[in-house]
Amino acid sequence: MPKVVDHDARRKDFIEAAYATILEEGLENTTVRGVARKAGYTTGALVHYFKDKDELIRAALNYFGDELRDRMVEAHQQQSGLTALRATLIQALPTDKRSGESWRVWLALWYHSEGNPDMRAEQRRRYREWFGRVEELLKEACDAGELNPALDAVEEARGIVAYVDGLGVQYLMSGGRLARTKLIRMIDAYLDRLAGR
Repeated sequence: MPKVVDHDARRKDFIEAAYATILEEGLENTTVRGVARKAGYTTGALVHYFKDKDELIRAALNYFGDELRDRMVEAHQQQSGLTALRATLIQALPTDKRSGESWRVWLALWYHSEGNPDMRAEQRRRYREWFGRVEELLKEACDAGELNPALDAVEEARGIVAYVDGLGVQYLMSGGRLARTKLIRMIDAYLDRLAGR
């Protein structure tokens, strides 16, 4: 009787192995062969699911990006306005081991995307979604009277995203020593200034 293969589970194994390999070896040193070995399969098994390294990296980015998106959507479903914005921004920060690792991978992918049109397009798509999410929450806060209704939500969203990016880079530059509580205090101070408190 032929062996039954759970293709979804195997694909997830490869994605998680790719993510772990990027963390351990760096993006440039990540190879299809190395990822297959880490996942416990042959290179031939991996290329059945991903045609090359770039497709595998994009899949890893999407998998972990979807995980973050789900947490942000949940935060917005449970709250609204400034409270939802705060919760969403905290989700974006490197506040625990897993999100700190994600920042390391994302930073490597930002660099990698400069010379890779497909990866650059993927990064731009993700940023458009991220800007849009922040802009929507800002408009919601304006409509609720929590922020000045004359606020330019588009420009403010750009500023907030740049601020969060800066905090993430500072976290990485500190070797992960920038405490979760400090990151959250900095977000709170930004939102307090925005609300005129």
